[in-house]
Amino acid sequence: MAVGNASLPLPPVAMFALMMLAAMAAGALLLLGPALLKTRFHVDEVVTTLLLNFIALLFVSMLLDGPMKDPGALGWPQSVAIPAELELPRLATRSRVHSGLIIALALAALVWIVGRFTAFGFEMRAVGANARAAAFAGMPVRSVMVKTALLSGALAGLAGCIEVAGRAGYVTLDMSPGYGYSGIVIAMLAQLNPIAVVAAAVFVAGILVGADSMSRAIAVPTYIADVIVAASLISMLVATTFARYRVRWR
Repeated sequence: MAVGNASLPLPPVAMFALMMLAAMAAGALLLLGPALLKTRFHVDEVVTTLLLNFIALLFVSMLLDGPMKDPGALGWPQSVAIPAELELPRLATRSRVHSGLIIALALAALVWIVGRFTAFGFEMRAVGANARAAAFAGMPVRSVMVKTALLSGALAGLAGCIEVAGRAGYVTLDMSPGYGYSGIVIAMLAQLNPIAVVAAAVFVAGILVGADSMSRAIAVPTYIADVIVAASLISMLVATTFARYRVRWR
């Protein structure tokens, strides 16, 4: 967002592209540390990335209370809004659905193509399935892990940029109600398939929005959505286990 508010003599299309590239670079840089810790010292990436969330939130909080703070926000910690010409257009009137949805669908298709029809995609799938076997086959396991982490971080940074440019136009600390954790569940439900992620995301979003509507209409607790999503994830994990292993009762 700092790039979007920079007074650069560039047309809006170039400024938007530069803003997206800056967001992708920031996301990739954030994941570079956990990737190097994983490849060099075999530190669990789940632990490092979860703990890194708090560092990122505190860093953003510092920026929102400091150099990026909007002086006209009456003391509320938020950034200065990006120019109107850099905001993503709405796909439907009186709705929050914006053209970022089209970008997300295009990226899902692009990631599927890369993973399915390129040598790097084959290396990613091989290392993800069995890193020791991939190393035995001569694949650069460390390099593939770092490149995959950088790609994932870049996509996450781009998603954040699209969320800001399409929904609010400015950054706040509470703009994400837990998208990252929902993304883990969606990825597991989709079995790490980029195309199936779209269907899994629609499924989870329908449950969350439906629970919110039920809460307002008939006072059903919104936590029912978490129960349904958790039960779906457990069912998927159990089904995957039985499909992969032959369980015998003795």
